[in-house]
Amino acid sequence: MGAAQVNDAKRNSLIARMGRLKRYNGGVAAEVMPLVSVEEYFDGAEGEAPLWCNTGLGSDEDAIRDRLADLRARPEVLDLRIAVVNADDEEWPFSDKILVVTKEAAETIAALLPEGLAPDEYWEGDVDHLPTEPIAIPPGYRKVWMWYD
Repeated sequence: MGAAQVNDAKRNSLIARMGRLKRYNGGVAAEVMPLVSVEEYFDGAEGEAPLWCNTGLGSDEDAIRDRLADLRARPEVLDLRIAVVNADDEEWPFSDKILVVTKEAAETIAALLPEGLAPDEYWEGDVDHLPTEPIAIPPGYRKVWMWYD
C-alpha cells in the first residue's frame, strides 16, 4: 500500500479560501489570512499538513488535531482557528499561527498546552502586518494568537 495522497480538490478549496494572493518565498501568501476551523484545515491533507512541524509531535496530524480539539473544548475557550499563511506549489497550505477566542490572558491560554507544545510567541489582539478575515469577538472576549516557528 502506498502513502496517502493529498486531496487536490480540498487543497485547492483551501487555497481559494485564501482569496487574493501575493508571491511569497517560492509560493503564494494570502493578503488577508483566512481563519479556518481545525476540521477545515486538516480535511484532505492526508498527513501532509505542515502545522507545529518543529514540535515533538512532528507531523502527527491526529495528535495535533486532538491537542487543538482539547484546547477548543475547554470552558475558557469560545473558538479556535488556524490562520492559513501561505501555500507552496503542490503542497498543503502552511500555517504557523493559531487564534484562540477567550476571556483569559494569553499567558493562561499558552500554559494550557502540554509541555513541548507551547508556542514560540503569543500575544493578544491583532498585528497590523498580519491582516486576517474578520471574526466575531463577543464583549468580554479577546483574541489570543499563538505562533510556532
